[in-house]
Amino acid sequence: MSEKRLEGCTVAILMESDYVEPEINYYQRRFVEEGARVEFLTRLWGQKSITFHGHEYQNPFTVSGDLEAVDDDKLDEYDMFIVPAGMVSDRLRYTEDVHQLAPAVQLLRRAFERPKLLKGIICHGLWLAAPIPEVVRGRRVTCHNNLIGDARNMGAIYTDQDVVVDGDLVTGRSFNQCHLFARMMIDLVAAARAPRGALVTAGAGTAPLTAGGLPAREIAGGANGSNGSNGSNGSNGSNGSATVTPELVAPQDNGRAVLERAAPARPPGYHPDFTFSDLVAGYITGYDPARDTIDLKTNEGKAVQVRLTSTTSAEFLRNLGEPYVDATGHLDELLKPGGYLFAYGVYYPEHGAYTFEAKRLVFLGRQAGDYNFERPDWWVRQLGSLARFYRKAQFGEGGPIDYTAYRTALRLGGEKTLNAKGVQETDTISRLTYGMASAYMLTGDEDFLEVAEQGTQYLRDHMRFVDRDEDVVYWYHGIEVREGTEHKLFTSEFGDDYDAIPMYEQIYALAGPIQLYRLTGDPRILADAEGTLRLFRKFFRDPEQGGWYSHVDPILLSPHHESLGPNRSRKNWNSVGDHAPAYLTNLYLATGDPRHAEMLEETFDLIVKHFPQAGSPFVQERFHADWSADRTWNWQQDRAVVGHNLKIAWNLMRMMAVNPKDGYRQLATEIGRKMPQVGADPQRGGWYDVVEQHLQEGQELHRFVWHDRKAWWQQEQAILAYQILAGHTGDPEFRRRAREASAFYNAFFLDHDEGGVYFNVLANGLPYLLGNERSKGSHSMSMYHGAELCFLATVYERLLLDDEPLTLHFRPNPDGFTDRVLRVAPDALPPGRVRLDWVEVDGSPYQAFDAAAMTVKLPDSKSHLRVRAHLSPVSD
Repeated sequence: MSEKRLEGCTVAILMESDYVEPEINYYQRRFVEEGARVEFLTRLWGQKSITFHGHEYQNPFTVSGDLEAVDDDKLDEYDMFIVPAGMVSDRLRYTEDVHQLAPAVQLLRRAFERPKLLKGIICHGLWLAAPIPEVVRGRRVTCHNNLIGDARNMGAIYTDQDVVVDGDLVTGRSFNQCHLFARMMIDLVAAARAPRGALVTAGAGTAPLTAGGLPAREIAGGANGSNGSNGSNGSNGSNGSATVTPELVAPQDNGRAVLERAAPARPPGYHPDFTFSDLVAGYITGYDPARDTIDLKTNEGKAVQVRLTSTTSAEFLRNLGEPYVDATGHLDELLKPGGYLFAYGVYYPEHGAYTFEAKRLVFLGRQAGDYNFERPDWWVRQLGSLARFYRKAQFGEGGPIDYTAYRTALRLGGEKTLNAKGVQETDTISRLTYGMASAYMLTGDEDFLEVAEQGTQYLRDHMRFVDRDEDVVYWYHGIEVREGTEHKLFTSEFGDDYDAIPMYEQIYALAGPIQLYRLTGDPRILADAEGTLRLFRKFFRDPEQGGWYSHVDPILLSPHHESLGPNRSRKNWNSVGDHAPAYLTNLYLATGDPRHAEMLEETFDLIVKHFPQAGSPFVQERFHADWSADRTWNWQQDRAVVGHNLKIAWNLMRMMAVNPKDGYRQLATEIGRKMPQVGADPQRGGWYDVVEQHLQEGQELHRFVWHDRKAWWQQEQAILAYQILAGHTGDPEFRRRAREASAFYNAFFLDHDEGGVYFNVLANGLPYLLGNERSKGSHSMSMYHGAELCFLATVYERLLLDDEPLTLHFRPNPDGFTDRVLRVAPDALPPGRVRLDWVEVDGSPYQAFDAAAMTVKLPDSKSHLRVRAHLSPVSD
């Protein structure tokens, strides 16, 4: 912003030995950035100065401010009084006379006698208040975990938060939160000093109104997605009517600009007349530091003006495992045209329009066109963090890997549901195995590989059934553990599939083992896959009209048995299309077997032929046996899953590398062009869940079925679909869509407190943490989609979009891979775009490889090999 918020303020900070260097260094810089003068105070013991040393690095720090010389007049000059972390307070509370309070404690008591002086105590700093407990008695505080008992003994109300504000007292949990603690102190002092902000006004002719009567540069429908009865305000907060007619004028009223409308009154219909919080995502088109306003252009090109206030904070996008980096003091440098940011704030309805005041800004990078998530190691580091989270949640940190302790359900922090009964689902173990195998391929971390290998073995030992009479393999739904005893769950336990064998579960039972097979070539995994494919061909496949049925009954293994109810003789996206992303593409990459390429071709030919539908931008997902549309099934009815449409586009483009056809490319690009208008949030960013396929009379926007929340896996499909579309076509519009989807996902789905990713967020990006959606482990959430995103986003970003090389890790078994040929292509990529540059086997250069085919002829070995394969984009 234009002015330093603490100009003319003075901050007093107590100091002694064993201080925390990063904390004190941060205060030195941060408060000065805001224009404040910082004074460090200590007990000088009659000396002119004392040099102290830090706790961690023994850095010297000289202090000349004498706390015993601070009289009342001097104390009144301070705007903040801070007791820092470390051993500072413990040393300062020392007193030679046990009947007298230490000078620092006396000074703290005097500070508490001044309500206008903001006090800040962080971490172990609360020790200094122990001799004067009355100053915190009955007040809400936080502190280091070691001091919780001390705080309660002082009569304080311990509050489990990083930063707690109670009137003129701010407390922080530990020095790790010093940035949040300092920011809160700055915000409170700045807010107390600043006059009430003026309204954002518009000059004559600058803010045309939409047909709904709101300024076009503001968000139609109040930007929170409320419906206008005239249909101009969409249920997803997207575009209102495109017609622009009247204008706002700003006449002078005694020198004060007020907003009036030169047009007739609004048409009938409800328009929000209350304040509400919301999110805006957009590209910076202008910044006026004198007025503290930012002009943004949303993803769909609408103009929005954002007002900055004295309490606006800013930060940089960060990855899992990275610290918070504050950007509040650098807005003048960052608010340059072309930069992309998120602004979360409050809408105020006033003068016939809306004033939007930002409370939080998130910058994607430090300059226009700079996106942190396009750093070469971004997705790799995120995948490593996810793998460590699930490893710790299921098996402990560094301990033995014991799948008998595995549980499907995990709480928000990764904790298991503690009861005697637990369910181990085949699909979720397979999905975890996929994630760990992918993490090994990118990082070479042997611990991840061990989790994947033991998971696959556990599946084979406990969840696999080999029917030797039929010569097929099928997989149990899971096992239920009751007081140490296993109970097999043969049929599905899920409501949609109850008491049947769904194709979906059999498909995803292969996802993890096949990804591991790409690394090891374990022939047992390949044999299981072949047996499961025979199951598909023998019992699920429709030999007459093509495709695969969605369910078979558990007795006769028939898709036509009446016990299947609404699933009888049905086909759907999962049974037809999910083969490709779950296992079949990876099986083809690992083996090069033409049978798998033929099955992929059959799959996508069926999709191109039957899934597009007239009168709707969405594909049809459910069918009867004869491929007529099924619009009566259970919850789906005549509804579209946005993520399934994007998933089809993504996998059609993958298929272009296996067997290119014009129909594949045409449908994929058509979906890519249509989906943003019907499935994306044009104001906030991100992608929605389930919507109605068709518009009803008078509707302009497809209605949400249940809610406007956004699921993590649908963001994944958008990112991968638009990355691969951009990589194949070079279309900058697809690249922009990929970046916008990546921005929303990385800004709002990463759980920086507990680890992992959130299941769902609200439309405005805030985590939705109710019911099963607060879980980190569930049927659908067991690292799979997050790992798939990290792995393939790394592949597409580096090899197709940024012309960066990529090194992969493999661990072939001695008896692995037919003819000892290791195929190292990370995904189905456009022919001729990527080559294999070099190979290492057990740490030594190795020359027996085919650069164009991306294959390695492995040496004979009696032990497992360690292979590194370095891939590079091919220059045009």
